[in-house]
Amino acid sequence: MTINVNNQSQSISENSSISNLLEQINIVPNGIAIAINNEIITKEKWDQTILNSNDQVTIIQATQGG
Repeated sequence: MTINVNNQSQSISENSSISNLLEQINIVPNGIAIAINNEIITKEKWDQTILNSNDQVTIIQATQGG
């Protein structure tokens, strides 16, 4: 199925969770925040949250700065 990750089309397996998505696109889960269709998903729910076709996924990388 196809979803959008940070405005780029991404093909993933059916019934993929957020954790599965991160593995498939090689993103380390530390220091990131994820929203699906503009709703923040807490890290505790990443394993249980199943993605649907055409979901809009936003992955934000935390950065350090001053």
